[in-house]
Amino acid sequence: MQFSPGSKKMRHMSLVNFPYLQIVMRGATYGPETLAEIDGMLAEGSCDNGWLEIETAETRLVCLFHQAKTHLAGMVDEDGFSDLSLAELPARARQLEGAVCNLVAADPVLVLLVAVHLRNRPAVVASTDLLDPGHVLQVLAERGTDAALALERDGERTLLFLQKGQPARVYFPEGVNDPGEGSVADRFLLHAFAPECPVSRIEVFQRLNIEPDPNAGKSLRQLEIDATPPPPRNMLVQLASRTVLQQGFLPPTVVIGRDFRCGLILNNLSVSRRHAKLCWEGGKFFVEDLGSANGTTINGEKIQRQALAPGDRIGVGKFEIQLAEPPEISQPDATMLMMPAAGQSVLSLVGEGRHMPLGPELTIGRARGVDLRLKGWRIKGLHARIKSEAHGIHRLICQTGASILLNGRKTSATFVHAGDKLQVGKYKFHFEDSKKNI
Repeated sequence: MQFSPGSKKMRHMSLVNFPYLQIVMRGATYGPETLAEIDGMLAEGSCDNGWLEIETAETRLVCLFHQAKTHLAGMVDEDGFSDLSLAELPARARQLEGAVCNLVAADPVLVLLVAVHLRNRPAVVASTDLLDPGHVLQVLAERGTDAALALERDGERTLLFLQKGQPARVYFPEGVNDPGEGSVADRFLLHAFAPECPVSRIEVFQRLNIEPDPNAGKSLRQLEIDATPPPPRNMLVQLASRTVLQQGFLPPTVVIGRDFRCGLILNNLSVSRRHAKLCWEGGKFFVEDLGSANGTTINGEKIQRQALAPGDRIGVGKFEIQLAEPPEISQPDATMLMMPAAGQSVLSLVGEGRHMPLGPELTIGRARGVDLRLKGWRIKGLHARIKSEAHGIHRLICQTGASILLNGRKTSATFVHAGDKLQVGKYKFHFEDSKKNI
């Protein structure tokens, strides 16, 4: 990753400054037609190894190819290289306004090095006036490990790969003459210490074993189809033919169960702690039983995992759940809505120009449809929810893998009170008491 002096703005495309690259496609507008065209190029053998760049002036998404198949993905922005799953790639790409595509063919070893940048951090980063590359090579030889050295100078990189501690291959940038003398290590060091050369930056990578993404091998169009946003749907919960709860579905998955960390909480002993999950995959809704004690049904028939058809009813313990378009949803029974009486103390979430009284539930995240929508790569679609319980008690629950800072401490589940300070990503809030005068 490169930056101009004194600025966090990205300089032009550090990834394309690896040596020996062939630009197969440049500047195509991102979209389904372009992805289909690239799939065709891969099938024809135009890019057996290389990567796709989906980029704007500030952000670049990268999809690596190995043997003409998708391999793994990542992101490059002003914060550096970041991990990214293939499943997330299309959704992130749709968020980049005016993105264009470049298709790059490269040596498989260079594809490996890009994968290392995306998945790992260098073990050592230093300038050549502080770190002697010859000493680095000696230490790596003693350890006998696979490694890679990247020497960056004037926006170009010279790459040296070691197998079991021994220098095996060296790549010089285009326009740089190979010293052509001695061993692979000698040629690298002669270039590093060439007379009148400026100080260079050196990175040492010691972990080169990169596992492919779980979705590796899927076509770009299939990844795009799998990531198609679901239509707006509400989960309508009924008990003995009465509507007792309604809640919007927030992709990609809602876990249903008794545990307070579940996305849809059904507090009844007929429901297991983690009973079932409802997910959106490949343009369809699926229901999967999670090993529950009483099983999960669709229209009365027990299932393990099954796609939902319009009108299907999901059985979870004593409850039935149905997906419906929001306009078709009636309000649940009044006895289920926990609204405070006139004059009763109400807890509100305040900050970032917002003042939001806490009702039965307040959802926080990046997805459309949440109550408090925040931006940021590290904020999940549905990041957290604040649920009101009896007697003015409010419980904050984060989705799996998410966390927040409450009063400076990291947590994923807790109770909140007036005066508490909440931080979600870079956003800061506090809880404030007020009176409801209705």
